[in-house]
Amino acid sequence: MWLSDRTVRHGTIETVGRRALDLLASVERELWVVVAAALVADVYLTQLGLQYGLREGNPLARHLIEAFGIGALAALKVGVVGLAGVVRELVPERQAPTIPLGVAIPWVVAVCVNGTLLLGR
Repeated sequence: MWLSDRTVRHGTIETVGRRALDLLASVERELWVVVAAALVADVYLTQLGLQYGLREGNPLARHLIEAFGIGALAALKVGVVGLAGVVRELVPERQAPTIPLGVAIPWVVAVCVNGTLLLGR
């Protein structure tokens, strides 16, 4: 059986990808909420960690904090969210929900790492 370039068989990577993008599109607003919550949590936990003698692992963030204080980290992260918003508008609508997901994942991981380090203190 020959398939045209418009035929997608059940279970193919295209089908899985389309379903994943549909799911992301249905929760995009919630992904942006996760981004905002992770931003706040990460800045707070970083501040707390610095007070307990821990060191910022990101060299750029460490430099900004040392030079300008914790507000610089918050400003950097707000800038990332702003850039993500611009990029979200530039990518095709179908892929747009991947932008907040791409920001949320590393920030949620950072919050988990920071929280774990603080629990161990």
